[in-house]
Amino acid sequence: MTYPSVLPPRSSPLEKSLEQVAAHLTDLPAPIRDIWSPQVCPSSHLPWLAWGLAISHWKPEWSEPRKRDAVADAIPFHKRKGTRGAVEEVLSWYHPDLTIVEWHEANPQRAPHTFEVRAPANVIPASFLNVETTEAIIRDVAAAKPLRSHFDFVQNMDLKAGLYLASGGMSGSFARADYTAVRDESRDWASLLQTEDGEPLFDGDTADFLEAS
Repeated sequence: MTYPSVLPPRSSPLEKSLEQVAAHLTDLPAPIRDIWSPQVCPSSHLPWLAWGLAISHWKPEWSEPRKRDAVADAIPFHKRKGTRGAVEEVLSWYHPDLTIVEWHEANPQRAPHTFEVRAPANVIPASFLNVETTEAIIRDVAAAKPLRSHFDFVQNMDLKAGLYLASGGMSGSFARADYTAVRDESRDWASLLQTEDGEPLFDGDTADFLEAS
């Protein structure tokens, strides 16, 4: 279809072609106010409407109702961006157990204007946090966080242990023995051959201790 031209006669072929393309773009299937309405906008125009409203977290695989909700919430979400609530809202899209720990909540404290996005490994399996999902979370958090803030995405292990005290007893007996040492002076033990440990050497042939020569 050719549209009536409003260009001067001496316009170049390129200008005339651009005019026809621009005129074609204005031939919309519905009034402009409907195109900008998330409720009645044609589904094929929703991605363009999301782009026009600068929705950074748009997902092509979303259902049509969710896409319309995201478009309807675009301006209110822009007003919430830059707050902790906006970041927590983004995390809730992926998993309810993703949490935020800001710098003053960490132990020990982190540098100011930093925070951690924590994924508890005992609740969120490693199979959920594949490369694609992790990159999407980081991208959406970066778009929602305050500009001055920096964050780390960590998978941590939360271990909760209880301390139990137990007591026990063991029955038994105790005995005391008294011994008396007696010195044997029946022979001169110093004259015997002895080992390095001081034990006298025994002569198997005579059945007696060996004397030192």
